[in-house]
Amino acid sequence: MSGRLCRVLQFHLRLYQWLGFHGLPLPGDGNPCGMRKRLMAWSLLLLISLSALIAACLTSGEEFLFLDDMFGRVNDALKYVFAELAILAIYLETLSSQRHLANFWWLHSKLSRKVGVVSLRSEVQQFRRYLLTLYGMMLSELVIYLGLWQVQPLSHHMLLFWSTYEPLVWLTYMRNVQFVLHLELLRQQLANLERELGLLAEYSRFASETGRSFPNFEVFLRRRLLQKQRLYCDIYDMFKCFQSAFKFSILAVLLTINIRIAVDCYFMYYSIYKNVPNLNSYLIVPALLEIPAFIYASQSCMVILPRIAHQLHNIVTDSACCSCPDLSLQIQNFSLQLLHQPVRIDCLGLTTLDCGLLTRIACSVGTYMIYTIQFMPKFSPQYI
Repeated sequence: MSGRLCRVLQFHLRLYQWLGFHGLPLPGDGNPCGMRKRLMAWSLLLLISLSALIAACLTSGEEFLFLDDMFGRVNDALKYVFAELAILAIYLETLSSQRHLANFWWLHSKLSRKVGVVSLRSEVQQFRRYLLTLYGMMLSELVIYLGLWQVQPLSHHMLLFWSTYEPLVWLTYMRNVQFVLHLELLRQQLANLERELGLLAEYSRFASETGRSFPNFEVFLRRRLLQKQRLYCDIYDMFKCFQSAFKFSILAVLLTINIRIAVDCYFMYYSIYKNVPNLNSYLIVPALLEIPAFIYASQSCMVILPRIAHQLHNIVTDSACCSCPDLSLQIQNFSLQLLHQPVRIDCLGLTTLDCGLLTRIACSVGTYMIYTIQFMPKFSPQYI
């Protein structure tokens, strides 16, 4: 990675290095090639260790899985299996997608404005969405855990299960907020482009309404518009690098979080049906916030594109001081580029990551919840 990173980015990318999610050396690291090899070895070690932990939990005779009945055992096994799927996707993608990730950060360095020393408060304000997502999730999970263990006694099974499964949950959540960080950087670039096109539109509108401009005003507009068009090319390349760097882990992480929500909802109703006191279902509250946080970050990027097109077509091309058919053609060309190269964040092309995905997830969980309720009597002892 080249360029200079602000302190907020530097700290959190270092955190992702420790988690094995970021296999690139940071600016200022000595011996970048050696650092890259050490980071790759660390990611591989974590992958092997966590996979061995999951295999041991699934095959051990200890109470890692719920042993009272088959329904709870299958639910716990599903959590481990999909956690293993997420772990494999995360670390294998970290090892194999370094070129795309390096290109993403090179483009970010290229597009970022060269400014002087910025205060820490300004940096926190700039990344407030990401910071609220990360630390809000961590705080909510911690508060729920502390409250839960004060009310519900900690059994041997719960100690074994949550001491092994919770680190996998945290790694999945941290990968999710890593997506949010990259999308926030993309959103900031799109927002800057929208703001600069809005200034061009105001310049042209002022010149049209007042008749005041300067010589070669239309040449100035064309030059600035060409600069913005090239800027969008870099932003689009940045978006494609994000898609290529995280294409498999996005699907795995969303699927793992969704499966956890689903099986916890089913087991919650099953506990109610069997009159078993179980407060562990409250632990899905952070999971319920994770997918909407990612969807919100994705939607925030995609909604800027129509606003960019709106500002583009607000540029006045025919007035007393500026009548330039070439400028109109350039605006049309830029508009076609926005149409054919949209920032459409999807999951391996299967589904667009917008608010409609939340509706589809809720409908799927609700549908299979109804099936579970209908077959719940079958789980009683006389049927097993």
